[in-house]
Amino acid sequence: MNAKNPPKITSDPRANNRGHAALRVPVRGELARAEILKRGEKNKADLLLLDLGAGPMVVKDFAAKAWWVRLLGRLQIWREHRAYRRLGGLPGVPGLIGRVDAHALAIEKVEGRQLGKAPDRQEDGKDKLARLRAVLERIHGVGLAHLDLRARENVLVTPKGEIFVVDFASAVRLRPGSLAHRLLIPWLERVDRSALLKWKVILEAGPLTDRERAFLERHRFWRSLWIFNPRGRGRASRRQGAAGGSSSDDAK
Repeated sequence: MNAKNPPKITSDPRANNRGHAALRVPVRGELARAEILKRGEKNKADLLLLDLGAGPMVVKDFAAKAWWVRLLGRLQIWREHRAYRRLGGLPGVPGLIGRVDAHALAIEKVEGRQLGKAPDRQEDGKDKLARLRAVLERIHGVGLAHLDLRARENVLVTPKGEIFVVDFASAVRLRPGSLAHRLLIPWLERVDRSALLKWKVILEAGPLTDRERAFLERHRFWRSLWIFNPRGRGRASRRQGAAGGSSSDDAK
């Protein structure tokens, strides 16, 4: 691929169903006009805000990173692009604009703020949790598991109270009805359901039930065995044998 003149990649028509059909995929040179929303850590993409005249979009871009991060970023952009195409602009999920090139992805700009940091996040907490659950069920319904819903920055709330789930870089897509879907999706969805209980605590949407606590204990055990989660192993060992505890502890 010629880095100076990357091919133009058109947006997925299924994603353009919330009034941003006029938005087009930018070319690499146009990203020079973008505002930096967040400079990613050394192994994370930069988040850019760009408006080509038809409305704002967010661009996740690995191009300015080290070569090995760009290499991993290519895979992440490919995976996330597939996830957004599969989601097809579902309510509660940003619409896909398209890939800029192998290192960058453009999506709809959601006018909202991070729910986990909103000072009024606990107002109507049960309603917010119900809306988040509905978005998650729609995501699961098309064969995706998000897998990073525990991160507070991945859930946004708009001024109208709509809930959006963002950042599908960790998502796993399995075709509904396939053997892999039948075997794996129940386990992957457990990760998202455990995150939903964390949000129940964050939003103060009611105390955890005994059944929910038991579910979290089982999930915490399996999470502690995951080799890439040393903090989880430490927490599990520290809490082993502990009874009760605060709701916030249970939801970690």
